[in-house]
Amino acid sequence: MYVVNLVFDIPLHHHYSYLSHQPLEIGQRVSAKLRNKEQIGFVIAIVEANQFSDYPLDKLQHISNIHSDIIPKDIVNLCNFAATYYHHSYGSTIFCAIPALLRKISSRADITLPNNKHYQLTKTGQTYKPRGKKLINLWHQLNLSSLSWQQIKETLGVKPDKLINDWLSIGIISEISPPIATNIATDIVANEEQAKIINIIGNHLGEFHPALLYGITGSGKTEVFLQLIHKVLLNKKQILVLIPEINLTPQLAARFQARVPSARIKVLNSEVSEKERYITWLQAKDGETDLILGTRLSIFTPFARLGLIIVDEEHDASFKQNDSLRYHARDLAIYRAKTLNIPIMMASATPSLESLYNYKLGKFHLYKLTKRAVSNAILPEINIVNLTHYPVNQAGISNPALDAIKNCISRKELALVFINRRGYAPILSCYDCGWISQCKNCSSRMVYHNNSNKLKCHHCGYQTRVPSACPKCHNQYLHTIGHGTQKLEEFLANQFPNAKIRRIDRDTTNHKDDWQELYQEINQHKIDILVGTQMLAKGHDFPNLTLVVGINIDNALFSYDFRASEDMFNILTQVTGRAGRAAKPGQVILQTNYPDHPVYQFLQKHDFEGFINYTLKERKQNQLPPFAYQALVKLSSTNEKQLLRAMHELSIINKKLNCKNITVFPPVPAVMYKLHNRYRGQMLLSSRSREHLHSYLNQLEPFLSEINYLTVAIDVDPLEV
Repeated sequence: MYVVNLVFDIPLHHHYSYLSHQPLEIGQRVSAKLRNKEQIGFVIAIVEANQFSDYPLDKLQHISNIHSDIIPKDIVNLCNFAATYYHHSYGSTIFCAIPALLRKISSRADITLPNNKHYQLTKTGQTYKPRGKKLINLWHQLNLSSLSWQQIKETLGVKPDKLINDWLSIGIISEISPPIATNIATDIVANEEQAKIINIIGNHLGEFHPALLYGITGSGKTEVFLQLIHKVLLNKKQILVLIPEINLTPQLAARFQARVPSARIKVLNSEVSEKERYITWLQAKDGETDLILGTRLSIFTPFARLGLIIVDEEHDASFKQNDSLRYHARDLAIYRAKTLNIPIMMASATPSLESLYNYKLGKFHLYKLTKRAVSNAILPEINIVNLTHYPVNQAGISNPALDAIKNCISRKELALVFINRRGYAPILSCYDCGWISQCKNCSSRMVYHNNSNKLKCHHCGYQTRVPSACPKCHNQYLHTIGHGTQKLEEFLANQFPNAKIRRIDRDTTNHKDDWQELYQEINQHKIDILVGTQMLAKGHDFPNLTLVVGINIDNALFSYDFRASEDMFNILTQVTGRAGRAAKPGQVILQTNYPDHPVYQFLQKHDFEGFINYTLKERKQNQLPPFAYQALVKLSSTNEKQLLRAMHELSIINKKLNCKNITVFPPVPAVMYKLHNRYRGQMLLSSRSREHLHSYLNQLEPFLSEINYLTVAIDVDPLEV
């Protein structure tokens, strides 16, 4: 008899003990009764019953059922680290990390795993003479190379099971292990900078080597990835590539597959079904997948023989989860690489200040790509348009920008107009009484969308019809204020009636194939002007794009968020980097009311290092990350009085605790006080010591559990303060 400790999908920081007649593995999936309900749990510890003394054995229940699924030990350890570091319950962390189908009691017997078997001709088979056109064709293909079950099925046009069994029984074919994906389609010669980095990292395969790759836009970071991936595949290892956005997936997946055609590449993102995610999870765990390309949750994917982790656009805030388990995928990737003793490459044209600071501390190795990969390509010329001298029109565009777009179209080249605001206009207002379209669920304004004639909240998703008159004073003349992608698209369509214009934002890219369709149109030169938000800023490569116009970009200069200028610099560097990536020179026009602001001065000179040094100095003076470590205690409730009560209680609790080496800021309402119909407050903690910060949080947690009449969460290393 054994006693096993189980964790369940509940927000409590302790485990539950049960009896088992047989020894179980750590990570084993089981069913057990909890609070009179059958639930899925996972084993985190096991001892023989005679060594257990916490409770009398007759008080313990027996496990109801033992399932075959086992979470590998390294993933269990990763979940344990994440739960501890982010002050989240162990059980909830594990359930966050696994496919949804593993969280359910219901059977998964209806799921059939893909057949990954491969077959080759035997000596007998090489002299066999099949009959029928399809069988002869299949035999010829098998003469050239081994084929997978799926390839045989595609050749025959039907399921091949009967034929395979027949040919196996008479010795025409034999079953073999899947071939290692070693062939690379095109042997592109890396330039000197790329080759140096590939060789150095290649020499560190099989050991922990945190590499920060800083490469200017268009410098060929992806080529470095591809050649390193090839080296790892030759060593019969697997690769995990983390990317920040879903819309980057199709382009990267196609490029990877084209270069390594025989590699088994799987994609993991929110568009993947529960069944597909579960199958991919199993295949990676069993070593039947060579490369996983996925968004942040992919960090929890188990691998049989992981050899390299790549984090593309490592600076991107999308790697940080902002609810439930508030983890940062890049940071967990570093921990995972260290525990597995493998290299990790973190790449960006604008590395985060935290990563650059880690390089300065000697924790990371820095590698640079300082030239564009295409021999004739150079960084675009950046022109700052001072809006005090060149006023904008009703769509927010100045005359110099319009002239540049006109010239770009006349050269049959592609222009990108960047505005980081979707919709038609951010505000609908009544000039008579001052009414503004406010969301009923959030402390935010409703955005006007003219194509659907609706007001939409971009925070909670609430939408309503545009009122025919002011709800307050019944004035029939309502006005839009500000600019959005829809207004910009409408204006440009009127200004350039013969131009093909495509708007790219979350309203126009809802479906799985939208991005693929866009790439085809751009490659076929069917688009003249792209109008888009920051969705277009990251990782896309459009060779014919020679002009970028940035409008409405001053918003972040004077934000309450100390990271706003860094985020703005990153986005503008990324979006300006879309121009002139091939042989044609690029031009960038940035419209601003503050042309002398340091952000624009550094941007114009392409001086990323100057900006970093300027910003680090500013952060150090104010003891902000990365020179300090922060955590937020977040409170939220549908009842405003309960929130105010909890904020008061939190102030009293802090006076009881040892605050040495910790700066505790008083609880305050969140910047967006109301979101999704919940009132929100927060308390910021800061310390120069990570150890002291976590020690204080450990003191605080028992008291937080007593504030049980609303939602309390801890956010370690928050990106939004």
